[in-house]
Amino acid sequence: MKPSQRCTADAELLLAFRSAYVDLINSSRASSDGLYDSLVPAVPQPQYQALRREVALASGPAAAAYVRYGGTYTLHNAAVIRRDVNPVVNWEMSLRSPEELSPDMVVSSVEGAIGAARQEAAEAQQRERALTGLIAAFVRWPSNLREAVGTDNQAQRTAAGAIGVLGQIIVATLATALGTGLVAGAVALWTAFF
Repeated sequence: MKPSQRCTADAELLLAFRSAYVDLINSSRASSDGLYDSLVPAVPQPQYQALRREVALASGPAAAAYVRYGGTYTLHNAAVIRRDVNPVVNWEMSLRSPEELSPDMVVSSVEGAIGAARQEAAEAQQRERALTGLIAAFVRWPSNLREAVGTDNQAQRTAAGAIGVLGQIIVATLATALGTGLVAGAVALWTAFF
């Protein structure tokens, strides 16, 4: 997969999480037991559970994408300091303890990561259009084959890697022969006319 495509896919995963999370927060209301604040369902329980499920399903793939483009928080209350809190992974904390990790912090963090992923995709797309991008795509070919095969079957991954390297050798040989032919042709033209 091209870097620009990966960044765009990451932005889409983060956007899916953000949309599901905002729907969940919009279906919640503030509650307090006198000591702690929390967010509780403001809609029927089955509907709320379906919304929580959507957020949980979206947070899995979005968490890996968030690590590439977002940051973590250090949260503290009177008794505990929590370091490296990823707002996508710990989204449920914003329901149980919104004074520590507020929903606004989660949404802002994810929106920042979406913006960073989109910017990285645009920059990668510009690089891919140049000669360097074509060379990088050629060098990336064996890893793309291994990625397409997946991680389950080691024999298939090894075979895909060998096919990728063999393909690179063939293309490099053809490119060298073509380059040599062009240079020889240019020398022949030069000597014929001068």
